Amino acid sequence: MFVPERSKETVLITGCHGFVGQHVVRLFVEESKCDLVLTAREPDSLFADIAKEPRIRGYHAMDVTQRASVKEVIAAAKPDVIVNCAAFVKVDDAETQRETAWHTNVSAVEHLSEMARKVDARIVHISSDLVFDGARAPYSESDAPRPINYYGRTKLASENVLRTSGVGHTIFRTCLVYGAAERAKANYALSVLISLEDGQPVYAATDLFSAPTLVDDLALAIVRATERKRLGLYHVGGPEMITRFEFANRIAEVFGLNSALILPTTIAELRSSGRWRAERPAKTGLVSLKAQTDLGLRIANVDDGLRVMERGMEELLGKEDLYLYQ
Repeated sequence: MFVPERSKETVLITGCHGFVGQHVVRLFVEESKCDLVLTAREPDSLFADIAKEPRIRGYHAMDVTQRASVKEVIAAAKPDVIVNCAAFVKVDDAETQRETAWHTNVSAVEHLSEMARKVDARIVHISSDLVFDGARAPYSESDAPRPINYYGRTKLASENVLRTSGVGHTIFRTCLVYGAAERAKANYALSVLISLEDGQPVYAATDLFSAPTLVDDLALAIVRATERKRLGLYHVGGPEMITRFEFANRIAEVFGLNSALILPTTIAELRSSGRWRAERPAKTGLVSLKAQTDLGLRIANVDDGLRVMERGMEELLGKEDLYLYQ
């Protein structure tokens, strides 16, 4: 589905300091012709190195969970597109912090949709493979969602907000996103890397299959869909369905770390030990043919993606305060 062609657009990005948000911002700067308005909760921007780029129209502190904050910033910026990278992403914490998870993942989309209608903007939104129950993977866009944990329910609810909003929108479901980032919350691959470098054990499930997705590929899909004015639902997941145990071992191999610290376990054992609170679907790969065809994506396999991550981390190694893990 297409939106009629318009002149150069202004794109407002929420959650620009997050793991995915950082990559989306930098790829928009490198690959697109859009003007950018950057937003996040923090009072100051972390993008000092690109702040003077002529297409960046400024940074605004905006809390997506607060309707008044969203209204003030979007009414002033009047973007053509809102790319929503803000999210509550901690699957286990969502079980105990349900109100915060709901406000961040669902109420925020309601606020953004309300303002999108008022300024005639469309929304690009990131969802998750955890809207599925794991009974029959890999999943295509036509498969019916059935989340089995609270995080998955919030992501499905966010999709439904957009579907009933009357706002033109694009939804990207993705899976186990990994990669290098500056001052970002640790993704699974970074968490494994940190533990192995510190000589700490990594408990990795041998019965949990997913499709690790390089963040660079997800960011490129978002930029291309925005530039090409695509609407609808897309799956963007890695081409390999592997267990967390295998993924952790591949990380150790690429980065030259001690794989003996990676200890095999199961979903049930992780839950009974208290390391995990949320129920996990056992298999959640995604069929990405539509995104590959429509957006011209070539999604990296695990080994190639980890090498991209390795190069990205090498580029960051000289920077002060390389990672701020939360």
